[in-house]
Parts: sequence; C-alpha cells; structure tokens
Amino acid sequence: MSSRIAIVDPGSFILPYDFRLVRSLSRQGQAVDFYGSRTRYNGEFLEAMKALPGVQVFAAGISRTVAPRWRGALAYLGLLFQLLMKSRRYDSIHLQFSGFWPAEWLVFGLLQGRFVYTVHNAVPHGFTGAQHAPTLRLARLARSLVFVSEATRDDFMRRYGEGFRAKSEVRPHGLLPVTPDSPVVPYAASRRFEALVFWSRVQPYKGVELFEELARSPAIQARGLALEVFGAWDDSLLPLARELQFLGVKVMDGYLPDAELLALLDREVVFVLPYRAASQSGAMYALLNHGRVFICSDVGDLGAFMRRYGLEGLLLQDRSAESVERCLQYLEANRDTVTAAFARAQADNA
Repeated sequence: MSSRIAIVDPGSFILPYDFRLVRSLSRQGQAVDFYGSRTRYNGEFLEAMKALPGVQVFAAGISRTVAPRWRGALAYLGLLFQLLMKSRRYDSIHLQFSGFWPAEWLVFGLLQGRFVYTVHNAVPHGFTGAQHAPTLRLARLARSLVFVSEATRDDFMRRYGEGFRAKSEVRPHGLLPVTPDSPVVPYAASRRFEALVFWSRVQPYKGVELFEELARSPAIQARGLALEVFGAWDDSLLPLARELQFLGVKVMDGYLPDAELLALLDREVVFVLPYRAASQSGAMYALLNHGRVFICSDVGDLGAFMRRYGLEGLLLQDRSAESVERCLQYLEANRDTVTAAFARAQADNA
C-alpha cells in the first residue's frame, strides 16, 4: 500500500498496546508511522517497532521518565509540528492519549478530516466531574472514535451523549505481551497456588489497600499464601506501602526488569485486580496473554469480560478479604472449569 497511517502516543504510555496494534497493521501490509516518546520503561517495544516492515518511528523526549514536564511539553510541540508537516501522507492519524490538549486542539482541528481519537477512558483517572472538557473537544474534532471495550464506549455515551455513537466503533483490547517477543502461554490447571499478587502501576484507583485487610485476615493467613505487590507506586500511596511491608507483604516499588517480570508471570499465583474504578485494564490482558489466573473487581470491562466467559465466581463482590476468600473457594472447587473458561477467553482475544 502507498498510503500510511500515523499513530500518536505522546508519552509512550501504552507501548505494549501500541506495539500490538502497529505489528497487526504491519502484518496486513499497512505502512505506519508511530509518534511517541523515548522512555525508561518498555523501550524495547520502540526498538521492536523499528524492525517491523513498513514502520517508521519518531520518538522525542516527552515522557516524564526521561524529561521534566516543561521540556517534555516542548518536545511534544516539536513532534506535533513534525506530524503536521508530514500530514498529507496519511489517510488517518490516530491519537491514543492526549498529552497537551491546547496544542492538540489546534493541530487536530486542522487535521480533523483524518483525525481518529482512541478513547481509553471516558474521563481521566481521578477526575470527579461528569464530563472532561478537553476529551469532549477532541471527540468533537475527530472523524471517528475508537473504544477498546464496550464498557468504555457505553460510559462515554452516558457522559457525552448518544450523538457520538454514529461515528464510534469498538476494537477490543486484545492480548498484550510484556515483551515484544513474548509468546501466548496456554492455560493449564494448577493444583496449588503460592501467593496472592498485585502487579500493575500502583495508583489510588487501583484499590491496593485491600492487601492491608488481606494481611490481617485470619482466613487468608490460614491458607499460608504470600502477599505480594509489584509496581511503581504513586507518591501519595507510599505510607500504605510502608504499612504493607510492616504487615509482612512483599512490596516492590518500580518496574520489574523483563527477566523478573517473566519469572513472576511463570509462577503459580493468583493475581488480584481490586480496582475501585476502571474502564478496562491492560494488566488483565497481559495476564490473559501469559496464561495466568486472576480475580478482579466488578467494574467496567473487567466485570463484563468475566461474565462473558462464565467467570463470575472470580469477581470480587465488595473488595474485602471475605470476598477474596469466596473467590479462592470457588477457584478450588472449579479449577478445571475455570481453566477451560480462561483458555476460551485467551483464544477469543488473540
């Protein structure tokens, strides 16, 4: 094909997702230009993109992992100018996340005939209003809207109105590898689990305080399960991290190197996603890629996903230690059925 598609993720915030999308397009013969940031984490995905047929990568120092905020904003302005200068070569230009909306309003307003906006969240995490004005403005400018789950689309329509539905489509998230060459790991029934584990960025909305209750629960203690939390911690939650360590929870603050992450995903553990609120979860689709069992809160796409595959027994009813215990009992009584259901889900999302 002579036409090209541009994909823009300013801070390279979701590089595993970006890589999967770019690789899929490349395999279909579609030429792609990716605009993003150099980053301290997941940088191997940028390098892997560069090796894909028909793909060009334009990366600046935008991410807060490599530059202070003011310098990152300037770098993003430069990247947007570069995009604008090359815009005639693109049939469509896909924005994954908003990085600096005043400049995006101008650039994508000029390009609105080709502008496609992927909505990962109807409003930013932690935003308490019903409508987020910058998101609404970008949605109005976009030629079309892409949602990674039906739950996100429906939340967006409730907030901003059904008028957007006609130019919207859902493209499911799909399996996410944790390294560019990670294979899909088939599900196999486990007879014994050694730990309850949280793995993801640790932010207020992800409900990791549940591990404090788990550490104090006689029922969980009687099981002899280790409790472990892996991920880069939000500064506001560092007192919780210290409390968890005091209670005997293994806490790791930071991003795991690839080898350690793959080793974690190879262990016989139950992953816990106790989110307070979420439209969808990249961590969930990474666990699905690597054949890992998880229990999760009944929020957004997570609850819809579990019901779709008959896994309601692994949904937390109220984010309590008692609810976790009920999920573990269900898992013990239905190991083969649960394994088969996860295997179906993995095949459907490959």
